[in-house]
Amino acid sequence: MLKSVQKPVNDGGIVQGLLFMLKTVLFSYIISLVLLFVAALFANYRSMSNMGISILANVVTAIGTLVAGFSAGRHFSGKGIFFGAGCGILYTVILCIAGNIVSGTVNLGISFLTALLIGVFCGAVGGIAGINTAHNRRR
Repeated sequence: MLKSVQKPVNDGGIVQGLLFMLKTVLFSYIISLVLLFVAALFANYRSMSNMGISILANVVTAIGTLVAGFSAGRHFSGKGIFFGAGCGILYTVILCIAGNIVSGTVNLGISFLTALLIGVFCGAVGGIAGINTAHNRRR
């Protein structure tokens, strides 16, 4: 009988890891844009309050960071919680920079802190889930 040998995923170093995390975050932004479009249609036809729109935006952020963390956890062979949380931080920081550029002001208030906490938590959960669905698992 032949035994299958699991080879660890070659992370390729820090630069390749960061590039993969950036690519994962950009992919999750595409998913977030689609979800935001659907949310905007929903909010338009349901005449939602500002609080409802804020909650909807936080849910889309959570889903985006969850997807990024899941993809990172699935790619890297270990430490899914750290790579997922890193993707959550990267997602949130890019989101904050883009928001500050569009609005023309620097806003690092409670909304940024909330988005950062959501990003870290959901990214870490996605990383854990991604590790548990890794490619060549033994059964």
